[in-house]
Amino acid sequence: MQTHAALGAHQWAGSDRAPRGRPSGGASRTGLGVHPLRAPGPGLLRSVDLRARPASQADAATADRLERLQQVLHERVRRDIDASPPLLRAGVLIPLLWRGHGLEMLLTRRTDTVLTHKGQISFPGGQREDADAETIETALRESYEEIGLDPSRVTVLGELDDVFTAVSSFVITPVVGLVQGEIDDLRLAPDEVRSLLIVPVDRLLDPRVHTSETRSVGEQQYRIHYYTIGDDVIWGATGRIVYQFLKAWEEAA
Repeated sequence: MQTHAALGAHQWAGSDRAPRGRPSGGASRTGLGVHPLRAPGPGLLRSVDLRARPASQADAATADRLERLQQVLHERVRRDIDASPPLLRAGVLIPLLWRGHGLEMLLTRRTDTVLTHKGQISFPGGQREDADAETIETALRESYEEIGLDPSRVTVLGELDDVFTAVSSFVITPVVGLVQGEIDDLRLAPDEVRSLLIVPVDRLLDPRVHTSETRSVGEQQYRIHYYTIGDDVIWGATGRIVYQFLKAWEEAA
């Protein structure tokens, strides 16, 4: 694992058992057999008693705040954008890691061979499929296919406001999820994900890493947020999603 120690950001290329590529015929991109969301079993995990986990005083404070975040997300009026054609509905997962040293956010670094947003920092996710019962399922399915994250390990805390991307015509629903367990066994789809970026949430809250500007696209104006972590810049739709999440996280303090 390569580490930006001074910045608190970690880069990781995933397990050495990484998948060979995207199979044809709509199969899982990671080649892991029957997708967990398609296999018989219990429904999506929506809630968990975070305080039941043995924790230090600092961990107990994080657990309480995660519960308040879940409440904030469930009680707020969410902005839902109509995704009628020609727009496309998509879902992304904001994977949160809680490993005993503060809350972290997991992002992906896209390859230069994907169709859109080449080489950019993003969240795992993609276009909603007809078989997806809801956009939460889209986010979990795509996360499994892109980075091998089993959906049974994700506690869904809620959703943020929809985000529109003018470049690719996607209406993105960000899904906030807490990842249970370690991530050493994640397997990246090599044609889509070059590596992972793990960033402490506290680092993203540092005003020195955040800047913003207003841009016009046609008749619409958008606030663009930039988060500079080492040599990486989180911006665009991902920057707007990060900004949204941080506001909700601060509200849960």
